[in-house]
Order: sequence, then C-alpha cells, then structure tokens
Amino acid sequence: MKVLIAEDDPINSRLLKTLLFKWGYDIVTVSDGLEAWKIVQQENGPQMAIMDWGMPGLDGLEVCRRLREFERSGDRYTYVIMLTGRSDKEDLVTGIDAGADEYITKPFDTKELQARLHTGKRIIELHGALRAANKKLLFMSRLDSLTGALSRNAILDDLDLAFYRSTREKKPLCVVLVDVDHLKQINERYGRQAGDYVLQDCVRTISGCLRRTDSFGRLGSDRFLVILPGVDNRTGMIVCERIRNAVRGKAFQCGDQILPVTVSQSLALWDGKINIETLITLVENTHLATKPHGTNRLEKVCPDP
Repeated sequence: MKVLIAEDDPINSRLLKTLLFKWGYDIVTVSDGLEAWKIVQQENGPQMAIMDWGMPGLDGLEVCRRLREFERSGDRYTYVIMLTGRSDKEDLVTGIDAGADEYITKPFDTKELQARLHTGKRIIELHGALRAANKKLLFMSRLDSLTGALSRNAILDDLDLAFYRSTREKKPLCVVLVDVDHLKQINERYGRQAGDYVLQDCVRTISGCLRRTDSFGRLGSDRFLVILPGVDNRTGMIVCERIRNAVRGKAFQCGDQILPVTVSQSLALWDGKINIETLITLVENTHLATKPHGTNRLEKVCPDP
C-alpha cells in the first residue's frame, strides 16, 4: 500500500521512511505542503498519508482540507494521519475538523504509529470493498433481471447520452427496434419457461452481433432497442442483417423441442432534432404499421440522406 510522508524535518522524515519501509509500505516522501497537495491529487496517488502540521508552502491542515474537498467529487479516500508537536485538545479538534483521521504528537511512539497505520490499512481495504460492491450494485440495477440486457430506464439513459455525443461529435446515430416474432404464441404453445429461454438466448445472440460501444436494452416484453453510435443508414442495415441472420440461423432448443425464432426490426437514423420520446414513437409506429408484411422483416424508418 502506498503511503505519502509529508514532513519537512529531515530527521523525522528519514525515521518514518525507514520504519514504513521495514513494515512493507510503498513510500513517497515530500518536504513541503505544495508537493504533498500535488501528489494526493494524482490518479494513482497514495492511499494513506502521514502529514506534518507545520510545513512550508501549505501546512498539513490546509492540504487535508483541500484533499477532503477534492475527494467529494469521486469515490477515492485517503487515510490521513496528522503528525505534530501540538498536544492541546483544541489542536486535536482542529486537526480532526480539517479532515484528519488520526492525530499523533511528536515525538511519536513507534508501536502506536504502526497500530494507526494498520487501522488505516483496514479502513482503506474496507472502503475499496464497499466501492466495488456499490459499483456492482449500480451495474446490476441497470440490467433487466430476466434477460441480462439493459433495463428500459438504462437503455433510454444511454440513448439520451448517445444523442448528446452524436451532436457534439457531429457523427451519425442509428437506433433499431428489435421485436421477437410470435413470442406470445411460443409462450402459449410451449410454456412461459420456453418463452423466457427464447428471450435470454436471443439477447446472447444479438449481443454477439454488436460492438462494445453499442448499447442493447429491453423496452418491453418482446421488444428491444439497439443504439449504434457513429453508424449511418447503410451500415445500420448491415448490422440489422447480421442480427436477423444470426437469430434465424440459430437452433433455439428448449428440452427436446427446436423452436423456430426470428426477429423483425425497424431502423431509424436520428436527424439530430427529435427527442427520445418522438424517436421511440416513430420506430414503434413503423413496426406496427409494417406488421402485416410478415415476420423476419427489416424496415427503414428514415430514407437515406
């Protein structure tokens, strides 16, 4: 674990460096507050810091205050041990108020310092585990529980972001409504479990046809939305054909039954003007209007520019 030693006294700095090296820590040393402030802002900055109260440039309190304000906008946390010759209770309160986690007075006790570092290490490790768990929960909350595709809210959020990026970068954007044909009949004839299996396998099959930069989510029971950033009508049609052929050519086997599955698609090129609701309505209306044309179909909502 990386520890910053910010101490302007060369004797104390050398002693701290020797001890922490012996205890197995990765060490960064500075002798003034400005350098300390630069280092704690780095992307792979130290996870713990031993900060002297009185340093040139910026004192330890000011570095700590700036650090806590800096950490408000992210999910990093640096465990700070304030090191000082001040021992009054008012000074202790001031140090803690500035954001320090621990407060050790000079001359420090070696065993006490080691114990405080162990405590800091445990807290940093717990914070890391909590951060990872929160990220996992956030990721899982964006997924449709049945199919593993993005949920309706998540795919619409991604579409809003895609609108913004397309406008900013002046690149085309295609959106595809994908409908699993005759899912209701599959449910009625083979059971809900078979229908669920078809949806899950369709998601896996379609996902294999897309780039990592594309988004794919579930709009409704049997309808999905594909977002293709930087893709024009012509390339969008190629992607849709790839999806259609992949689904049509796959053997959807549920138990001893081979289920014939196809998808129908409506492709829209965003014109840079209409909003999300209007675009979704446009592709859905096109899909409904062309349903009499049969299954396994591909419709273009917008003509080529």
